[in-house]
Amino acid sequence: MKFRWTNIILFFGYMFLYFPLICIVIYSFNASRLVSVWAGFSLKWYKALFSDPIILRATFTSLKVATISATVSTIIGTIAAIVITRFGSFSGKSFFVGAVTAPLVMPEVVLGLSILMLFVGMEEIF
Repeated sequence: MKFRWTNIILFFGYMFLYFPLICIVIYSFNASRLVSVWAGFSLKWYKALFSDPIILRATFTSLKVATISATVSTIIGTIAAIVITRFGSFSGKSFFVGAVTAPLVMPEVVLGLSILMLFVGMEEIF
């Protein structure tokens, strides 16, 4: 196998993304109430989770909302992609493309504004 820097970069990129998730999964089997103290392997937190009807109801409600939301977004996105690619130039196409792609950019805009507000607030402190 040929040595490539892209494989190393890819490995570290995946580790950056998946290492925190692996740590959370491992520590979910911790018997201690404290995250920083390992008290041994235990399934008591999963037992407590699956025996609580309020949490289970909330979980199933979240799964229903996620399923409906993903299905509707897939249908709307597919229709929008067909409209953009199949139909030629039409009146308002640039507005339509902007409206379709705006939700992709919105989280970064909100994050940027919140960080700006944080920095402005920190300026008053210092």
